[in-house]
Amino acid sequence: LVGRLILWPVLTPLAAGWTFYAAAALGEYLRVRRGREQAIAEFSPFTNPHVAQQLVERGGIETGRREVTLLFSDIRGFTTLSETRTPEEVVDLINRYFTLQVEVVFRNGGTLDKYIGDCIMAIWGAPLDDAQHAKNAVACALDMADALQAFKKELGAEHLEFDVGIGLHSGPAVLGFIGSRKREYTAIGDTVNVASRIEGLTKDAKRRILVSKETKDLCGDAFDFVSCGTFSMKGRAQPAELFEPRRKP
Repeated sequence: LVGRLILWPVLTPLAAGWTFYAAAALGEYLRVRRGREQAIAEFSPFTNPHVAQQLVERGGIETGRREVTLLFSDIRGFTTLSETRTPEEVVDLINRYFTLQVEVVFRNGGTLDKYIGDCIMAIWGAPLDDAQHAKNAVACALDMADALQAFKKELGAEHLEFDVGIGLHSGPAVLGFIGSRKREYTAIGDTVNVASRIEGLTKDAKRRILVSKETKDLCGDAFDFVSCGTFSMKGRAQPAELFEPRRKP
């Protein structure tokens, strides 16, 4: 009894201390877990779950300058296709098409930047490093063209003027979560502008896919490239030579 009376004043603070420590450790674990889950939810709309998990383990996305390849894919002739459909059917069609093509982007290691009307903007080389960003982006463009044909066949619209223009360009850009209130992960810089303008030139060149010389050179001999001539681009003094990529036979 005497021993218990002596130990009690000693053990009580120790037990309280250990209880406080355990509670604090549990609280920290739950806080970190919630943070990781929130981060995964934040990254998931832009990339596939595997990449999102890697980003969380690495500590998130840093804003900075990176070498990337940008892809813009814009729908052509969707107005013609929608003339015989209700607005609800049109929304359903475009959602199905975007879902299909974003899966192609993720499968080829790309990151969805945003939708701009009926245009998809995607990035390779960010937020994770990708030494083969140009090659993977071009492979994606070719797969997107295949997915388009399958989609048109499914709709019974093989002969309608429903198509896409896809433009790609490689170079430096600043990437990160940018914006004041509702921030979004995006790329900023001349590389983005050039990629968008190349996509716009697909109509003039009568080509579904066009890539810049910078992207072509980074791909090495992974694809065959056919020169489509030189084109003037707004904001650039010198015309740019553009190429159509093709899979090797």
